[in-house]
Amino acid sequence: MHEYDILRDILLILAVAIVTVYLLRKLRIPVIAGFIIAGVLIGPGGFGLVDERGDIEVIAEIGVALLLFTIGLRFSFRELAQMKWLALGAGGAQMLVTIAVTTLALNRFFAMAPRNALMIGFLVAVSSTAIVLRLLEESGETYTVQGRLMVGILIFQDLAVIPLILLTIFLGGGDSGSWFEGILTLVQAVGLLAALLVASHFLFPWIMERVVHTRSSEVFTLSVILIALGTAYLGSRMGFSLAMGAFLAGVVMSESDYSHQVLADITPFRDVFNSLFFVSIGMLVDPGLWFSDPVSTLGAGAGVLALKSLVVAAIALALGFGAWVAVIAGMGLAQVGEFSFVLASAGLTHGLLADDTYAIFISISVLTMAITPLIARLAPVIAARLPREERLARVIGGYGSRARARFGRMVGLEAVEAGEGGIEDHVIIVGYGVNGRNVARMLRHIDVKYIVLELNPHTVMKMRQQGENIYFGDAVRRDVLRHAGVERARSLVIAVADPAQSRQMVATARALSPGLNIIVRTRFLSEMDDLYKLGADQVVPEEFETSLELAGKVMSVYGAPSRVVSAEKDSIRNEHYSFLSRDDHRHERRRSLDALISAEDLREVVVEPGMAADGKSIMELAIRKKTGATVVAVERGAGRESNPAPDFTFAAGDSVFLMGTLDELNAAESLLAGPPGPA
Repeated sequence: MHEYDILRDILLILAVAIVTVYLLRKLRIPVIAGFIIAGVLIGPGGFGLVDERGDIEVIAEIGVALLLFTIGLRFSFRELAQMKWLALGAGGAQMLVTIAVTTLALNRFFAMAPRNALMIGFLVAVSSTAIVLRLLEESGETYTVQGRLMVGILIFQDLAVIPLILLTIFLGGGDSGSWFEGILTLVQAVGLLAALLVASHFLFPWIMERVVHTRSSEVFTLSVILIALGTAYLGSRMGFSLAMGAFLAGVVMSESDYSHQVLADITPFRDVFNSLFFVSIGMLVDPGLWFSDPVSTLGAGAGVLALKSLVVAAIALALGFGAWVAVIAGMGLAQVGEFSFVLASAGLTHGLLADDTYAIFISISVLTMAITPLIARLAPVIAARLPREERLARVIGGYGSRARARFGRMVGLEAVEAGEGGIEDHVIIVGYGVNGRNVARMLRHIDVKYIVLELNPHTVMKMRQQGENIYFGDAVRRDVLRHAGVERARSLVIAVADPAQSRQMVATARALSPGLNIIVRTRFLSEMDDLYKLGADQVVPEEFETSLELAGKVMSVYGAPSRVVSAEKDSIRNEHYSFLSRDDHRHERRRSLDALISAEDLREVVVEPGMAADGKSIMELAIRKKTGATVVAVERGAGRESNPAPDFTFAAGDSVFLMGTLDELNAAESLLAGPPGPA
């Protein structure tokens, strides 16, 4: 029954993974770490329950491909183009500095040959795209400033894998055939990028339009999987990793009108296959090395985490991103990546890595991957405890002045202080995403003064050129809020997507200005209580506002007047969401949909020539007797007749205002608009 061995292995992996993740979740250990630990337990280095990894690795790669495909769906070529300088600048600097420091350290302190040390530098420089993007997606931080910075660096790293393979061939003294294959791979990769650009505008939209016309969900789902895995496979044949090819396929599909349905259909497949990827990572390691040679494994792993964290944080600070973003991005990208395994195999093939070095590297890599979810949770806590003065940020920021100028980061904290020193009774808006832009637009419309604080230097540069009153500044910092005039401001609007950062901002602002009105945007209802306790006056949860809109639409479908719908929304909002954010049923609303629909409302009916009301009086039409509605006013030209007498005669052009329930108003409108009666 050899043909069923893979099924046995998959069932075993799933069973152990479920039990392990369940137990670890009780200890609040993230799911990804649980999957990796499960892989260590069942792998050859653990209990040896699964010996053949080949088939599992294939399934795992499919899982990574689907994960990167769904991540790519959230981007577009336009968004990637906007990130090009971020990827080239931050990503290029991160790789160069990490490789240089690693190479020099190994050569100087461990007497390793330069080419071998450089090879290990290549391996250390790459971070885990699959793990970082999964964590960003789960935490909802993909579109935060730190999320954008991390994604930009990861994109550069993944694209750099191909040139690094070429350099590996060179360092290993590859023959002319190897060089030719490497250069051909590079040319093919560039050609694939060009082909995908064309496909995103012409081919894929044409295909999806015809698939949708079949009205078959099965055909739609299969077509999506075909495009995702087909592009991933094509990318792998032309030099990209399978995952990178899938990411590009997702970016292509994001241009489609059907991208949201694509995401909904592909997510269940992604989650199942992706769990096998993290388990397979754990199966690579021999945990015995951690105990037999702790200096080379545990010690080196800690060194890698510290080095990469410091390098990314220093680059972020030098480019003007601020300490909060620097710490979270640095710790988030501290691990060794799965694409390093591809480079390690090439290094092993070309004699740049010995077998024992390769085994130690695998142990270090898996260790850094497994601990990444825990580090990601710890990062906001560490960032929140930074010294208020942030001397390190200022020192490094001084050395990064040229880089900031090149990136357009010419507006900093000093500009806020000098330019807005005397402003009063204003609004401070934190974050210039969709929510922040809308708030600023409305404040401009009613002529209210405001200051915008934003951590994306590109956005600051662009919007200041357009005349926006926006400054680069981290609102977690007390000095930034003071320079923005928080003690003199009337209101603070926090419109960022980072929950931890929002909590810090609320606490800091409330300590600085007890009378400040603080309004916070948050994603989930579960975050509301903490924000209120920290001092927020109003919390607007996105999921709740969405539910109000959905409920309002349903009420409208059943005929509830718009005035009643708006009143009901306002009534719920005025309760500060207490009946949803707490387990307190004293505020439960008991008004049924029927009661809402039957509430009285006003309706305007314009009398047109030839209608039944034209030339007839209220008494002749017997409006109240026949329909139950009451005529409360009639507008004729520039005049208005309130509570008109029964003998009031309607004329063409009159605006008749009726009051009554929905059914009464419908009946009255039909009576007024019906065919004229006998003269």
